[in-house]
Amino acid sequence: MDIDEWVEYILKDPRASKAFKVLGVTASAVALYKLAGYVLRELVLVPKLTILRDVEDLHKPRKGGKIPGRVIICGGSIGGMLAAAVCADHFDSVLIVESEAWANEHGSEIPEKREYRTTSDGYQAVVPLRTRIMQYYVLNFLQPPVHMALNRLFPNLSEQLEHFGLGPTLAVMRLKFRYGGIYTEDPYTDMNVKEGVPLTFNISREATETLIRRSLKHSRPNVTFKTGTVTGFIRDGDCLGGVTVRTEATDTEERGDLVIDATGPTQLGFSKALNAAGFPVSPDLRVEYDPDMKYTTGVWTVPEHVRAKWPAPGGYELGVILNMTPDAGAGESKAFYLVGMERNQMLITTGGWNGPQTAHSMAEVRAFVQSLDGQEHLPYWAWTLFDLLEEHEEECTPFYADAKVGPLNWIRWQMAKDLPKNFVAIGDAIMKLNPVYGQGITKTCIDITTLDAVLRRIPSKLPLPNVGKLFFDREAPRVEGLWGGTRANDYGWPNTIPTEGEDLNHNAFMRTWGRDVIFLGREDPNIHATWWSVNMMVAPATDLFSPKIVVKMMRKKWLGW
Repeated sequence: MDIDEWVEYILKDPRASKAFKVLGVTASAVALYKLAGYVLRELVLVPKLTILRDVEDLHKPRKGGKIPGRVIICGGSIGGMLAAAVCADHFDSVLIVESEAWANEHGSEIPEKREYRTTSDGYQAVVPLRTRIMQYYVLNFLQPPVHMALNRLFPNLSEQLEHFGLGPTLAVMRLKFRYGGIYTEDPYTDMNVKEGVPLTFNISREATETLIRRSLKHSRPNVTFKTGTVTGFIRDGDCLGGVTVRTEATDTEERGDLVIDATGPTQLGFSKALNAAGFPVSPDLRVEYDPDMKYTTGVWTVPEHVRAKWPAPGGYELGVILNMTPDAGAGESKAFYLVGMERNQMLITTGGWNGPQTAHSMAEVRAFVQSLDGQEHLPYWAWTLFDLLEEHEEECTPFYADAKVGPLNWIRWQMAKDLPKNFVAIGDAIMKLNPVYGQGITKTCIDITTLDAVLRRIPSKLPLPNVGKLFFDREAPRVEGLWGGTRANDYGWPNTIPTEGEDLNHNAFMRTWGRDVIFLGREDPNIHATWWSVNMMVAPATDLFSPKIVVKMMRKKWLGW
């Protein structure tokens, strides 16, 4: 029987015909299911929960011309400057009011020298130029959306990077993740590839802020800076008409058509300015918890001859060199990070929850790492590296910065009633996250990209529509996962003081599910890539609950394989 006769025979069999019909219906159902999942993710979840669509529009010419108005931005740190870059593309003029004169006058260049002091405990610390910025000289952990946003906001970004000698710091995003000391490889590992992969800058807060300030000044001539402190808001009907500013000389008023609170943890709008201007703000908008954690970061300058002896595979590289991530499920509350950054600097961070003794010397770093759960899984070269650093510790001139993480909060502006139509808050003025997770600047990029998307959808005329409501409603679902995820993790430690009305078991499922996904990822690179993408904010958090992951999770729990 040849193939044609065999097919004809099968088709004449009624049982085969019925089976083919069932198979066809099943295939159609599977296809429709996959199509529905694709549509849900790509057309609903990604646009709603991430900035991956909106970020592509940053700095594109505005349809209908600029809005004939002025924006007042309260605060000139990273959030304020990025908001200014966005608003300058939509309005005639933007004014940044920044309280630290040094930032406005000298903050566009990285100083060659630093001033140091010896602490009462006998270790060296740096005298900060930015007195209001915690750990100004340590590395910023910048997830890929930061590069996406900056690369579009500032077309001359590569030139500015070269100006500061920061070109080599732009590289593929790598975590070199170790959980319980066990290493899981990143989805992207080739440091030489810089196209079509998620990128990051391996640079300090100092370099990040300076890079943005110089890029802003060189690309947005309609942005001006004023040294002073915003002390209040001026009401104008159901809107804000401007702000009051205290300078060294006098108190002045600055009029504006849009007022943006970028005052960081001060949270000026919530704490006093809106209430004083006649816009009552309910204290219930702010939810708060206290992780009661601390950490210490040592910044080392590594000479060339020390880098030449680097024992790690591939030699000395920028970015994460070694890390040990805490694991609440195993009861390990301490964390350790060793990262290379610009100007041959390297940071070593030790700390965690439950009051650990942090390190201020290489000998203390070694003892700290030896106390960690899973340290036996560290590669041999880690201990050789510690020997090398201890041998050359004096010439590496490390200085240390201690940080105590106090109460964290989220002001749920989207729930507020009767806010001024032209009031917006960004960055820490909305949500103060635990800095140990390194999400603050990425969260700010989510905010300013969301603001850009809102401004693109309003007409180019005054008065403005209710920009505040449009912004807060669009921004909230994009940052809610950051708050929920980090809070759930912080609730894994017994000394954390939870939000009023909650206990430490609140959202424990999120913490447990995330931990289980990490373990599955050790066996399945695709699952690890999903976990990685969600944590790097290049995928919606809902991807962690995809049918494939759920099925594998249930199979693992119920069948053990």
